[in-house]
Amino acid sequence: MLKRRPVSLLSLTLAITLLLSTFGSLAAAAESDEQAPQATAASSMQSYVEAMQPGWNLGNSLDAVGADETAWGNPRITQALIQQIAAQGYKSIRIPVTWDKHIGAAPNYTVESAYMNRVEEVVRWALDANLYVMINVHHDSWMWVSSMEPKHDEVLARYNAIWTQIAQRFKDKPDKLMFESINEPRFTEGGTTNEAKANQMLQELNVSFHKIVRASGGKNATRPLVLPGLDTSPAQNKINELYNTMTKLKDPNLIATVHYYGYWPFSVNIAGHTTFDTDTKNDIIQTFDNVYNTFVAKGIPVIVGEFGLLGFDKNTGVIEQGEKGLRKPLPFQPTSGAASLLRWRLFI
Repeated sequence: MLKRRPVSLLSLTLAITLLLSTFGSLAAAAESDEQAPQATAASSMQSYVEAMQPGWNLGNSLDAVGADETAWGNPRITQALIQQIAAQGYKSIRIPVTWDKHIGAAPNYTVESAYMNRVEEVVRWALDANLYVMINVHHDSWMWVSSMEPKHDEVLARYNAIWTQIAQRFKDKPDKLMFESINEPRFTEGGTTNEAKANQMLQELNVSFHKIVRASGGKNATRPLVLPGLDTSPAQNKINELYNTMTKLKDPNLIATVHYYGYWPFSVNIAGHTTFDTDTKNDIIQTFDNVYNTFVAKGIPVIVGEFGLLGFDKNTGVIEQGEKGLRKPLPFQPTSGAASLLRWRLFI
């Protein structure tokens, strides 16, 4: 989502940090001789994810829905910005990319060369700064992928064409570059109301993404790939479906991802939940226990790609302002929205 205005994130940040540290210890304690062969493959990817902490979202720029990366009010990304992020101690950067307005017509769906070059330039700056880097298909999720049920063949062909071109362009980049299949996938704009159907379509997208990247050669044969469930949600039913997809792929270089914008009543300051109360704390604990038990305890590392608090207690425009306003890492004084929304944490 890359949005929202925080009310007070100190307690939330501390709670998540403590939870993740605890989970890391639990994972180490859970290893056994019987699991050693699988653990060896999984531990390599777990170490990869742990080395990414802390990370930062370069939001509301290349993912902006508009003519170019300045459409939501941010200036053009510069190499100096990327270097500043690295200098402040960040180890990884998520670079969300929206492709929609830069894709040609069927049947080739060719990405504009200038846009692909620009994405590659920013990726190169991040790799040159020794950062782990994630790129994805971002707001395309709701802009057109969401219509997959009524436009199945068209959506799948367009999606496949984008990933075919991305995979080809970046196949020789070092493995500190990873690909995320899609951001917060959903199918409601296309009228899908059946969750089983939505899960079926998402599995088709994730499997197709995996097949395209792995078949493209070069370093893509083993490049870390990041997969979400529906809405990139940590809800148990949705992460169960994601786990099933990932185990069917039988690929040790996969990473699960979830986003966390709860506990919802606290996040949006409704129903009296205006303090970091027991319900809010329990929601964090239960959510991350579920994610840990579903993935990490079974050898699949997880990235919390986004987390934050919202701002509906003020007005819905706060979301947009949070998207527009900020790119600097903490600590700094926010001018128009959510300071730490551009932070993202890793499941360790």
